[in-house]
Amino acid sequence: MHQLNIVESQAHKGYGKKLMNEVYEIAKKNDIDLIELDYWFENIAAKEFYKKQNFKKYREFAFKQL
Repeated sequence: MHQLNIVESQAHKGYGKKLMNEVYEIAKKNDIDLIELDYWFENIAAKEFYKKQNFKKYREFAFKQL
């Protein structure tokens, strides 16, 4: 999966959860036991969504423009 987006007018209707449940099922069927993802730092909605999905943070990225 490359990106998961829900149109703002359709947010908070359970579509993201349904999509992620399908991702989990596909992963299980293919013996995949880890799903790794990232999202933009300021994307609070994504941060909260994945936290509800029980994703755990384990690294952060930083950059410096020269």
